[in-house]
Amino acid sequence: MADRRILNVEKLASGGDGIAFSDGQVVFIPFSIPGERLLCHITEETADFLRAEILENLSASPYRVAAPCPLFGDCGGCDLQHIEYSRQLELKGQIFAESLSRIAKLPEQEFSLRASAPYAYRNRVELHVTVDQGFGYMKRSSGNAIRAPGCPIAAKPISDWLKTQNRKGKPSKELQARIGPKERFVLFAQSGPLKIEGLDAKAQALVGGRSYRFPLSHFFQSNLTMTELLLREALSGISGTRALDLYAGAGLFAAGLAESFDEVTLVESDTLSLEAARENVNARKARFVPTEVEEWIRAESARSRRGAAAPIDWIVADPPRSGLSPSTRTWLKNAAVGGMSYISCNHATMARDLGDLCSSGWKIDSLTVFDFYPQTGHIEALARLSPPKAPKTGG
Repeated sequence: MADRRILNVEKLASGGDGIAFSDGQVVFIPFSIPGERLLCHITEETADFLRAEILENLSASPYRVAAPCPLFGDCGGCDLQHIEYSRQLELKGQIFAESLSRIAKLPEQEFSLRASAPYAYRNRVELHVTVDQGFGYMKRSSGNAIRAPGCPIAAKPISDWLKTQNRKGKPSKELQARIGPKERFVLFAQSGPLKIEGLDAKAQALVGGRSYRFPLSHFFQSNLTMTELLLREALSGISGTRALDLYAGAGLFAAGLAESFDEVTLVESDTLSLEAARENVNARKARFVPTEVEEWIRAESARSRRGAAAPIDWIVADPPRSGLSPSTRTWLKNAAVGGMSYISCNHATMARDLGDLCSSGWKIDSLTVFDFYPQTGHIEALARLSPPKAPKTGG
């Protein structure tokens, strides 16, 4: 007989599933909301957790809403369209606070939450060719893509393009004749014409009054309205002689740093992104270093031992989801640094890194959570930190 259980959802997991507990085991329940009482069917059982699907909602949350996307539940792109947006924001704040407490072992930290437009916010998306030769997103728990009749979280030009293309029988055949046999590709849209990877090598984004060019096939922030807020808060009130941009990408932060510092060093291992940064950042003030952050740190540590390394007034670090490496954190504990803006897309690794740095005397001056990705479980966060006995920076 099927394993059916009545479960009470207690909180939201970082991936977007609700969490309940049954006989001491954690149960992940997609498309549930904290506070709901559900009749569920257990679909997966491991030594560490269970997964369940909802059979009947015995006590629905007042925050439950109808999802606007007809593919919600099948498409793997969104997890939270069933939750009213202001409640999504509150739940994400709770997840962030719990990570700081549980992983970083820090006392309760105050932080600000920055809301996004809940829909039509995404300027950059990656699309896949579907089995029926349309365009769409990867299906939930599947290796196949599902054809999308538009996309409510995408910027309007992208959603309109999807609608138009997927009204055709096999639109991928026409596009692949022009871009080659790509099974996935990037679209970008802001104020100018729609850019399509394969037809266009680069796109241009306007953020905070600055224009940035970047390779379409490489990373650039996808919610440009929130990116402008992030830039403003990450760089506000800082100036000095020497700044460092770790994981610099196409120079998103370095372009602003170059307006307030005499010299900016950009460290980035992706050579295409760094080439774009050469177009975006004032070259007279910038030093472009095409290497891994850890390799640069080894060289900088050697310069420090020789007495040849100048103090760094400010660091911006925007690492991948894996966060700062142990060697990077060790260097930060000993380097002559005035302060740091640390940006993260993974609250768990951010909490780990903040806990490690704070244990060595670094202090968190401010924390801000930006809801870059409404309708999903993901967030972006900014910590501004000062090291032990940090020299004062101008501003």
